[in-house]
Amino acid sequence: MDRYEELIAPRFTIRDVVIHEKNRLFEKHFAVDLYRVSYKKFNGNTTRILDREIFERSTDAVAILPFDPVSEEVVLIEQFRPGALKDPVSPWLVEVVAGMIDVDESELEAAVRELQEESGIVIKPEDLHYINAVYPSPGGCSERVSLYIGKIRADHILSHGGLEAEEEDIRIFKMPAKVAFEYCRNGRICNAAALMTLQHLQIYYDEIRNSFLKQNS
Repeated sequence: MDRYEELIAPRFTIRDVVIHEKNRLFEKHFAVDLYRVSYKKFNGNTTRILDREIFERSTDAVAILPFDPVSEEVVLIEQFRPGALKDPVSPWLVEVVAGMIDVDESELEAAVRELQEESGIVIKPEDLHYINAVYPSPGGCSERVSLYIGKIRADHILSHGGLEAEEEDIRIFKMPAKVAFEYCRNGRICNAAALMTLQHLQIYYDEIRNSFLKQNS
């Protein structure tokens, strides 16, 4: 892989961007900011000043796939998503637990809290396997999501979860991990965080399962 390091290394950094102006256009539960920016181009030139509207999240997020290495099951959730109102099947999407990181809260603390709030599953920070931090839609949204797989016991799970104060209505269910992989393949699971965490588990299945089993021994 070393021979590709130069190829994949970033050509530019934030120092190669000029933010000429930034204005908040809208703010309620979420916000929209207008950036007027210019930046260096790969041919050595600089772009003209461009207007770019960005959907702003107040903070970053976490997403967690609960996985039982003994029963080899994953826990998934289903809930209504207004952003999927145009989905040809249903705006109720199959997902993994996810949520925003609170102020003065670490990513691990947020992952542990969100898992308990949305599914009732209690884990410790050391039960979390870190995958990566990703930008789901960087062309128009600032959100960055840290992805985890959580080691759990799936023998006793709730059927419903979520915070009533936030009007969350979440269905909780489990299935064999290898069945969930097939639902990623056929398109039933189409939520980005669910796809990425499940496919990571599929690729590194034996490694992650054995690591979790060793923690139990």
